[in-house]
Amino acid sequence: MTTTEQVVANPCVQCGYCCTQGPCSYGKWDPQMHRCVYLTHDNRCNKYDEIVAAEQGSDYPMFGCGCSSSLFNRVRDAKIRGGEGR
Repeated sequence: MTTTEQVVANPCVQCGYCCTQGPCSYGKWDPQMHRCVYLTHDNRCNKYDEIVAAEQGSDYPMFGCGCSSSLFNRVRDAKIRGGEGR
């Protein structure tokens, strides 16, 4: 890849999968539930507004740069198809 090529990431669909793999820098891990404590019952981030405000103007904001777990992610695939995924 040359320096002029741009990598295109798959968009975030708010499936919550990444929050079940490990906490982000704003999150807190619940080892019993094996997920971030801020993941809501509908698989959304309860700290979304706080994170977006804190990262406003960032070149690589937490939300909006694309999904880093899009391959083989059945939860994400189900969300795109219109299912719950869990």
